[in-house]
Amino acid sequence: MEEAKNAPVKFPTDVEGAEYLFVAPVSDYMMEAETLMGIACVMHATGASWTIGTKNYDAINYGLFYSDQVLERLVNNIEAEAERLGCKKILIGECGHASRSAKYFYNNFAKHTKRPIINILEYTYDALKAGKLNFDTSIITQSVTYHDPCNIARQGWIIEQPREIIKAFIPNFIEMTPNRRDNYCCGGGGGSVSIDELRPYRTTVSGRKKAEQIAATGADMVIAPCANCKKQVRETLEDNEVATELVGLHDLIYKALILSPDGVAWREPSDDMDWMGGDEDFVPPQEAEAKG
Repeated sequence: MEEAKNAPVKFPTDVEGAEYLFVAPVSDYMMEAETLMGIACVMHATGASWTIGTKNYDAINYGLFYSDQVLERLVNNIEAEAERLGCKKILIGECGHASRSAKYFYNNFAKHTKRPIINILEYTYDALKAGKLNFDTSIITQSVTYHDPCNIARQGWIIEQPREIIKAFIPNFIEMTPNRRDNYCCGGGGGSVSIDELRPYRTTVSGRKKAEQIAATGADMVIAPCANCKKQVRETLEDNEVATELVGLHDLIYKALILSPDGVAWREPSDDMDWMGGDEDFVPPQEAEAKG
């Protein structure tokens, strides 16, 4: 990543006293590397003090869907990691249900200091408005549409922020109809996206309307800033034979954000590049879990 961005972008781990504890859905580490790369670039551009905790790095909380006890336990797992490292704020990655479970239940369940809960879209939007992000607007030439994840949009929490970010560096943005609070669900809500046996129903019945809505825009790409939505929409597009590419918002930010002094936003990576940025201190999730 350092070669691609010509900047020493890192993924800091276990930094005591960092302002932000960053937790992402664990699926991002396995399947959405460019989402994490884009987030790391934003944090680098803003000069933020942030860290990933190796004792608990997963924001997923399916207790939101089926168990208050599990919901409470997982909220406190994040809180315990923030307490261990002495972080002041909790920053959630591109994940709808993880953001909602933390935002609306943290103050009820957290056993220690009450910390602000911030979604990465809010953080990136604030950084944009503060003039801390510089984009090359010629990088993303494809047409793009945006899917509003239910867990961050239905109640009006995060709606305009991602659109303002998109318009800052993507010239060809196409809204779906309907959109914002009224946008159609991806079809994998309530945790059903995790049940692969339900895929035919999820994609061709509950998700069919979403596929038709995306196809109607004619967009080359659809942004879905949510781990569950990414999986569901990607499978729905495939099963309904819609040739639109599914991406995260920070996937595109990774390519267009200028970090280098020479003003080059992105270089085509070579096969031997280390996407984690060459940070020898980074502990992969599986290895960290094995160490306990």
